[in-house]
Amino acid sequence: MSTKPERDKEGWTWLWNARKDHYFRNGRSLCGRWLCLGSELYDSPNPLATCAACLKKLEKEKKK
Repeated sequence: MSTKPERDKEGWTWLWNARKDHYFRNGRSLCGRWLCLGSELYDSPNPLATCAACLKKLEKEKKK
C-alpha cells in the first residue's frame, strides 16, 4: 500500500529527452509516447512547451 496521495501519481513533467512537458498518470503519458518511473510531477505545464496530444486528452477528460 502506497503512502503517497493519489494526486502525486499524475501531473505534468518534463523529461530530459523530451522537447515538451507531458501529462503523466501512473507512469504513462496521456499521449502514449512516454514512460516515467520516477519524477516530480506538478499541476501546471510550461505554457510555451506543452504536448498538444496530452493537453487535448486531458481537456477532453475534464469536460466529461
